[in-house]
Amino acid sequence: MNGHIHIVTLPGENFMPNYLICRLAELWREQGHQVTVGPAARLDADTGIMHVDRTVVPDQCLPDNPRGHPLLNGSILNISKRRISSNLVNMDSDYSGPVIIKTDANSSGWPERAARTNWIQRRFNYILRRAVSWRLSRELLSSNYPVVNNLSHVPGWVWKRSDLVVEKFMPEVDGEQFVLRVWVFFGDQEYGARMLSRNPVVKVRGATRYEYIDGVPETLRAVRRELAMDFGKFDYVMVGGEAVLLDVNKTPIVSRNTHLQRLASGLAAYMGRPA
Repeated sequence: MNGHIHIVTLPGENFMPNYLICRLAELWREQGHQVTVGPAARLDADTGIMHVDRTVVPDQCLPDNPRGHPLLNGSILNISKRRISSNLVNMDSDYSGPVIIKTDANSSGWPERAARTNWIQRRFNYILRRAVSWRLSRELLSSNYPVVNNLSHVPGWVWKRSDLVVEKFMPEVDGEQFVLRVWVFFGDQEYGARMLSRNPVVKVRGATRYEYIDGVPETLRAVRRELAMDFGKFDYVMVGGEAVLLDVNKTPIVSRNTHLQRLASGLAAYMGRPA
């Protein structure tokens, strides 16, 4: 059944082609669906999809939905580390292992920074993150978050910042490399992958190996249900046989075309279904 899908964004937001939802929208259009994109005060489409690239989505971004149409990710409005992480520590924690310092916001808070700064400030921040140590700049301008040996190595100014958090560093290791696992899902469709890197903070750009995997730990499925998350991506590692959730992303970017058709078919679970 073809229908009208509206992807809800912020006013003036750049709907980048490497967003997962943008790739899926292309496939839905090819299948005969009408797909519109932009802010919406009221949801008149058959299905709405929230795609606001902010860690905390303002309530005013949610459209009125008098007809009770499905509004995907309409309940997941806060994915900050303070809400998602179960591994946060403070300066008085009884923990002696290595820790990682992160921004409370996703992606080093860059979407939020871009919204409140002009291009000159953004260019300055870009130069700053390449030329100056985070200890000197007192800013985490790169998602290559710093790992330090223990809590005593965390600078005092970090603890005073509400925009920063400190987590236990719990790596998954394969030989001499570090591992990151991802779970990408849309409705009842999904795929998993794992990446290996020599960098303790694993990123696609620095990966030495990328491979698809089967199976998702039930504990992560329980988190997804708790968050009422219809689509997105979880980053996690396996430590001691247990899944450790690192990050939740409701506006993921994809670098590969694999499995897009499968994910696009997840829309069928929502079409024509009341919210």
